[in-house]
Amino acid sequence: MKKQNMFGRLLAVLLSCLMLFTGCQNSADVQTTAADVPDMTAAPETQAPETEALTEAPETEAPTEAPADRYEEIIDLSAIEGKLAIYFLDLEEITSGDEHSGDSTLLISPDGKVMLIDAGHTPCGDEITAFLKELGITRIDYLVASHAHIDHIGGMPEIVANFEIGTHYRTPVEYTTQTYANYVSAIENAGIPVEYVHEGDSFMFGEHIKVDIYNPPEEIEYPDETVSSWNQFMNDHSMLMKMTYGESTFLTGGDLYVAAEQLLMQAYGDQLQADVAKVNHHGYSTSTSRKWVKTTLPQIAVAMGDVMGSMDTYERYTKEGAVYYHTFVDGYVRVIADDARNYEVTSQYDSWLR
Repeated sequence: MKKQNMFGRLLAVLLSCLMLFTGCQNSADVQTTAADVPDMTAAPETQAPETEALTEAPETEAPTEAPADRYEEIIDLSAIEGKLAIYFLDLEEITSGDEHSGDSTLLISPDGKVMLIDAGHTPCGDEITAFLKELGITRIDYLVASHAHIDHIGGMPEIVANFEIGTHYRTPVEYTTQTYANYVSAIENAGIPVEYVHEGDSFMFGEHIKVDIYNPPEEIEYPDETVSSWNQFMNDHSMLMKMTYGESTFLTGGDLYVAAEQLLMQAYGDQLQADVAKVNHHGYSTSTSRKWVKTTLPQIAVAMGDVMGSMDTYERYTKEGAVYYHTFVDGYVRVIADDARNYEVTSQYDSWLR
């Protein structure tokens, strides 16, 4: 089981709590195993007078209960039989410079097909590999890259080296970094079939789940060579895909910025509604406009990353009734769905987000 930097997370939680209104709650009708926020407003106990302390035996301090950790429950595959399972991976913090661990999402279809969307930063490849092997996975039927930033494709070569891959799905957008070159070489050297997808495309994930692609556009217009424009260009050309399993839906869009969200809402509107959503760009303030939340209107929203991101993002989702999770404080998050809009969410840890 992976180690957690609990001190750093606790500090971040305490700082973030100062930014929230006391007693903030949400009302989404979603089953979840995470506990409610404890009452922090109770008055402190009055200290006993000094004379009593001299004449009475001190009270025995109650043992501190260990924090809940549902990792073993999350990796129990018996709970997902015949259903769609979505695992939002909690990747270890990247401690070098301004780099972050990034995204990786694992899906297992009702008929046992495996999809991996993104593979985090380069050092995270080992961690993702270990998690998949702990689940008994030896083959990834659908390997997906949302876009070519290092915190999404850095771990791809490690994944390719350790698993049999069915087909690789990616956008046509190319990049000029060494990380991108390493990723492309790993796919080519392994002889993995590649499908380039863009808006209007669709494919089946197993026998029961349809995947519709809404971004990037078919025609790619690259920016000039200025450094400032390339980062947003790559994020705004992230793959936006919606999965439909009966009446149940899941939306994931890499690192889309607000500008791209706006264009997509103009083009597709209510087609982007989904009950479960991966939060764009790790929950940062670059993304997830209030209109985007009102358009996609998920019941369950999950952000991934090794920092908390923006509290505005959290508040936008919860004000619209969504239950919000973030792997930074919740650890691994698993969503199980049947085909009739019934969802069961298990977070590794209890957190103050709910």
